[in-house]
Amino acid sequence: MSTTTHFHAPLDLYGVEKAAPRRRRPFAGILTVWEALTEGFAAARRYQELTTRGVPHSEAASKVFFEHYSGK
Repeated sequence: MSTTTHFHAPLDLYGVEKAAPRRRRPFAGILTVWEALTEGFAAARRYQELTTRGVPHSEAASKVFFEHYSGK
């Protein structure tokens, strides 16, 4: 039975410094979810408007996507 007496340098198992803990805003996650829901509901509303006016599904979906999400 052999034992390992050294570690390879690429594994970097020794001398690793822990990153400083990040400070998080308490409501940052909730705000992100709220913004995503608001944007999603606006896109759904626009899609509904287009399909109600007779625009085909694929064209309406493409138009809504580019209006709401192409700049991000």
